Amino acid sequence: MKTVEVTHLLKTYRDVVARLQNESAVPTADVASGDFLDLAQSVEHQELARLTTTRLAERARRLHAALTRVTDGEYGVCSECGTSIPQKRLLAIPDATACVECQEQLEHARS
Repeated sequence: MKTVEVTHLLKTYRDVVARLQNESAVPTADVASGDFLDLAQSVEHQELARLTTTRLAERARRLHAALTRVTDGEYGVCSECGTSIPQKRLLAIPDATACVECQEQLEHARS
């Protein structure tokens, strides 16, 4: 495993955590000042903010798990077959836990 992948993983993790901190405040609906459409739009913004926060938190969790795999010496090793995960895959998906072939099999089994 090269330090390029680990550096990219760490940078991605820091970026996601920073975004999570910046976007964690869910806007509140201002019921008194608007009509029904304003309220509906405000509720929609709240839901989008919650969804974004949930997705960022899940991504941060997966990236943190990948950093733990670095510490354990397991980063870049497919959790299914034990082969090395290609550098291009790790750069594209820093929190990948499976090689392309095994990931395809996992996704096929889910459907």
